[in-house]
Amino acid sequence: MTFVDELGQGITEVLRYGEQVRFKYYNQTYTGEYDDDVSYTQSGNDYWCSGLVCPIDSKLGGYDALLLQQGKILYDDKKLYVAGDVQTSGLGPIKIGMAGSPTTRQYEILNDGEVVSWGLNGSPVYKKIYIRYLNNGSFIGEA
Repeated sequence: MTFVDELGQGITEVLRYGEQVRFKYYNQTYTGEYDDDVSYTQSGNDYWCSGLVCPIDSKLGGYDALLLQQGKILYDDKKLYVAGDVQTSGLGPIKIGMAGSPTTRQYEILNDGEVVSWGLNGSPVYKKIYIRYLNNGSFIGEA
């Protein structure tokens, strides 16, 4: 077994102890003349995996503190760590659900916070995703 395989299995084992997370992918359609006239429809099937949810670390000198100072994330936002093979880009808006089935807490991926992927020898190992709680549980314009 190669080092990359062992590292991937180790990360998978750690993530297994996290929360059940649902990724729901959407298509975004502009319905009017203005940028905010949008409609969202689900694209494909839900994707379930396990992930670790961590609070934002505001210690001076860290990456989170830098994003906080730039106003790209808020203190109430969270970090979600998932396996590197989870699709997080190029698909349109993504809603992340947590806490059971049906999910009771809904989050969105922050565009400004970035999705950071760590890999080894060209293979993605895990991703860090900055997420924000959706107060009403859905996107504005979601069908």
